[in-house]
Amino acid sequence: MSRGSSPLAEPVPAGQESGLRSRLTEAGLAAFARHGYAKTTVDDVIRQAGTSRATFYRYFENKRALFHELSGDCFRELRALADRLGALRPEEDARARLRLFLADYDALHVRFSGVIRAWTDNVAPLDPELAKEADTAFVKLVTAFCGPIDAAGTASDVPTELRAALLYVVVERIHFYARSQYSDIDIDRLHDTLAVMIQRAFFGGGVPTGSRLRIGGR
Repeated sequence: MSRGSSPLAEPVPAGQESGLRSRLTEAGLAAFARHGYAKTTVDDVIRQAGTSRATFYRYFENKRALFHELSGDCFRELRALADRLGALRPEEDARARLRLFLADYDALHVRFSGVIRAWTDNVAPLDPELAKEADTAFVKLVTAFCGPIDAAGTASDVPTELRAALLYVVVERIHFYARSQYSDIDIDRLHDTLAVMIQRAFFGGGVPTGSRLRIGGR
């Protein structure tokens, strides 16, 4: 008897197949975020989902297959975010649009934190096809910063590509630490401050007179 046909698998009412699969993927996101990819087990996922091992194997061959699907979802969202970022130009509403990008990046970073951490820490399972997709997504996000930097026309001895890479590192690492269990940073204030800093340093924007940059919770 195959794992997918086990009598222990949770019965699925007609029309609710996608809901059960979604429950497992959401549980996978939570488990990978909590334990990391290497330490997460199938039992962690099914416990989080409140379902059975047989039900898990109905949809996924193993933990790696689940991670593969979640990685694909993450990379698609990263590419979409990069498309929006690349279209940003240093106009009057640039700071507001930049802040919206930061908020959306934060939401994606929180949702896929376990997946992103596995790739940035080089502990993701070896899969050439998926690794190529990861490179494409992360490189596209980095190079997307080149568009607004070039459009600003700010003089610099540092190549645009290097400035874009540094800016990505700033955005990624700040959100990583701001969302850690030891942080008391106010995320909304962080995004306000970060948008101003990025506009000043990379896009040539000014700061309103009398403004204060604050990221703390007080």
